[in-house]
Amino acid sequence: MIKIKLKQLLEEQNKTMYWLSKNTGIRPNTISQWVNNEELIEDKKVKEINVETLDKICKVLNCRVEDILEYVEDEKDHSK
Repeated sequence: MIKIKLKQLLEEQNKTMYWLSKNTGIRPNTISQWVNNEELIEDKKVKEINVETLDKICKVLNCRVEDILEYVEDEKDHSK
């Protein structure tokens, strides 16, 4: 499972979703979906990650991809 750590990154940098939207041109709904991915119902979760979007976020937050995304093994994969 891919964990999106954008919420933590924004908090660490004292930035808001609004600020990120204004500085990247990414729709607020898209940013909100990334930030709130863990709390969303299954059919509302992020299904695709656009490389261009990821690039814009990395540029304005001056971070690396691994600061935003993390691979975490699913519990059900662990039980095999």
